[in-house]
Amino acid sequence: MTTELPESGGAAGRPGRFRVLGILLIGITALVIAIIGMSTREPSNEFRGVEGANDAQRIFGGVFQLGERLGAGNSPVQVQIFTDVQAAGFSDWFLDVVPALTEGPVRAGDVQLLLRNRSLTRNPTELSFFGIEAAAEQDYAWNYAYLVVRNLDLAREVGLDAEYLEDIAESIDGIDLAVWKQDYERSLEPDSEVTKRLEEQDQLAIDLELRAQPALVVTGPGGTEILQDAPDLAAIRAAIADVG
Repeated sequence: MTTELPESGGAAGRPGRFRVLGILLIGITALVIAIIGMSTREPSNEFRGVEGANDAQRIFGGVFQLGERLGAGNSPVQVQIFTDVQAAGFSDWFLDVVPALTEGPVRAGDVQLLLRNRSLTRNPTELSFFGIEAAAEQDYAWNYAYLVVRNLDLAREVGLDAEYLEDIAESIDGIDLAVWKQDYERSLEPDSEVTKRLEEQDQLAIDLELRAQPALVVTGPGGTEILQDAPDLAAIRAAIADVG
C-alpha cells in the first residue's frame, strides 16, 4: 500500500501556506508597531547617558528648596558649602557628604544647606554654575548640582557644553526645560545678574580665606566654624553639633 503525496498546487497544500502567511503578517504587524513606538517614545535618561536621576529624586524629593537653599528656612544651623561641581577630584567628597546631610539633619529640619558655586580654577565661574543657577530659578539647584557631579565621566566623553547641561536639566523630573533654557541663555549674557552673583560668591570665598578645596561655613546659635580642605562627614557633623 502506498500513500500519495498531495500535489503542490492541490487543496491539501493551502493550509500550510496560509499558516506561513499568517505568521509573516503577525511579524510585519509587530515590526510596524515597534517602529511607531520608537518614533514616538520620549527619549529616556539611559539613551542620553545621564545617570542618577532616580537617586536625585530619592535624595532631594520632599526636602524644601528655595533657590540655592536646601532645607527649612528656620533650621537652627546653616551650612554654606563652597565647592566646584566640575572638580572631578572632589566628586567622591560631594557624593559622600551632600546626600548624607540631606537625608539626615536637613530632612529632619535641623540644618539648611546653602550652595556656593566657587571655582577651584583660575576662572571665577564655570559653565556648569550657570546651569545650576538656571535650575535654582525653579528650586532644583541641588538636584542639578548632584547630577553634574554624578555625570562627570559622561562630561569627559561628550564634552561639558550647553547640550550636556541641557540633558542634565531634562533628566530632572518636574523641571520646565523651556524655562530652564531661557534662564540659562540669559545668564550667559555679558554682565548678567547671575554672573555678578557668581563673582560675589567667589569674592566671599576669597574674603574668608578659603583654600582651593571644598570648604564649609557652619553657623548656628553657638557661633561659626569654618571647615577647610574637603572635611569628612564626621568633622562636619561635629561642627554642626558644636554650633547647634
